[in-house]
Amino acid sequence: MKRYLIAIILLSICACSNPQKKGNEQQSTQEQNSIGSLTNTAVLDKSGKELKFKETNEKAVLIGEKIELLDKNLNTIDDISNLKGKIIDIKGISDSLCNKSKNICDAFWYVKIETKNIVGIVNGRKVFKIQNSNQNTSFLIDSNQMQILTTGFLGMGVEYEGDLLGCPVNQPILMKDIKNNYFGLVALIQNEYSKKANWDNEYPYFELRSDDRCNDRIDSIISENEKIRLKIHRYYQEGENEYEVMLTFDNEKYTAEYLNFGEIRYK
Repeated sequence: MKRYLIAIILLSICACSNPQKKGNEQQSTQEQNSIGSLTNTAVLDKSGKELKFKETNEKAVLIGEKIELLDKNLNTIDDISNLKGKIIDIKGISDSLCNKSKNICDAFWYVKIETKNIVGIVNGRKVFKIQNSNQNTSFLIDSNQMQILTTGFLGMGVEYEGDLLGCPVNQPILMKDIKNNYFGLVALIQNEYSKKANWDNEYPYFELRSDDRCNDRIDSIISENEKIRLKIHRYYQEGENEYEVMLTFDNEKYTAEYLNFGEIRYK
């Protein structure tokens, strides 16, 4: 049944490709300056298909080793990899999924972004939309207002329109710290406990997971010598355990380090 479901989804996903080669620098600059005035469509390919965007006004963080900025014809006009970890504005999300491979898990939405003088379209797999955490993660420490926010990327995930696909996802958190004027990702210090927690996947940022494998819930947030200790309860389909993570602000950034990772208690 799942095989037929995936086939149906594949048929509904547009086959995306860049129809033209990158133009000269003058043309690229003109495209970049004019893309902000786009209507709700962008040219998808030479056959005349149009990719429609649903307007929105949200914030996200860019993550990826190579992040390309595209014009309204989906041609690359700039490499904005230097903006990795930066907070940007989302102005539109395509109403159709796109895929450049036969793997359903590679599918993504195109996203219109804006930040400072940069306006354009980005592959949604590089865009992690900021969510309001469904946990009680807004807190005060010595009168300093702080908040932990979760994110979700705009690529194919665990579910699609109510169907379980089980595609791998990353779910990095953002730390908002008013006193230190910080709003950004939390780098993860790799150790034996982080490897257990992340199934040997050495992802560079700390995550609170909520997917088909497990669900993390923060039990308590404790201030310790200008550091923050998180006590977290993890639920699996057939068990549960607890672990602790220490958050530290140093050199203008936050880092997280696993202090332990308890044994799983199976039902």
